Amino acid sequence: MRVEILEVLQGHFGKDKDITVDSHMMDDLGGDEFDIVDVFVQIESKLGISIPEEETFDIMTVSALCEVVERHVGSD
Repeated sequence: MRVEILEVLQGHFGKDKDITVDSHMMDDLGGDEFDIVDVFVQIESKLGISIPEEETFDIMTVSALCEVVERHVGSD
């Protein structure tokens, strides 16, 4: 699961970025709110899941992103 998430993040932010579970999507990867929304859309599409918008508001780190995604895999 985390591999797929990291692939989406690398595809979005660039393979030259050192992306780890501790990475902050704004501070470390240079993203903004629009980048985070786009990443969620890509992950939802890739994994065939749906994540309620209200669960995405406070997601800033890759580890928090992974936790939210993992809660929804298999729950739809």
